[in-house]
Amino acid sequence: MSIWKHLRTRRKKRIPWGRRKQCEKIPERISIHERPEVVDERSRIGDWESDTVESPRQKKGALSVHYERKSQLCRIHKLISKTAGDTKEALFCTVDSLPLHLFCTFTFDNGSENTKHTSLKEAFDIENYFCDPYCSWQKGGVENCNKLIRQYFPKGTVFADVAEEEILFVENRLNNRPRKSLNFLSPNEAISHYLEGGATNT
Repeated sequence: MSIWKHLRTRRKKRIPWGRRKQCEKIPERISIHERPEVVDERSRIGDWESDTVESPRQKKGALSVHYERKSQLCRIHKLISKTAGDTKEALFCTVDSLPLHLFCTFTFDNGSENTKHTSLKEAFDIENYFCDPYCSWQKGGVENCNKLIRQYFPKGTVFADVAEEEILFVENRLNNRPRKSLNFLSPNEAISHYLEGGATNT
């Protein structure tokens, strides 16, 4: 009996042999286990997670999703292709969208699209950390954000065919959605209140 078919994601728990050494291809990779404890505590704004939402196999386009752990703010960028260059540009767009002091760290998985992560350190002095292989739960915030995005773009969506305006609409919907964990503020309101208070991360 195939019990895995009854799981919510319907995925077998297995690790493809061809990907076991994928993390070795990432330059200057720093393990999530070396990440400051303050990131786990969610006690400050400025710690982000990054992930990629893909089109079906053999189809073009993807989304680069960035999620701030404390405020739950997200940024969603359309990628022409799932490449390190396109992902780097998306990350730069996210950093350019907010004051620089709201970026302390990024946490990534070990996908090849993240091999240019050092550009964030070089350009903005942002520290980067990487999950253990096949431990997506270690960046559970962005994974949950992806599930919310999938409510608008279900599996099978070809992102090459999705207009930028549609992606911005979804981003705005998520960022203006009140959250119980934020005392029913939206992520946009949480960020606005933080900035209005003149707070900085030190």
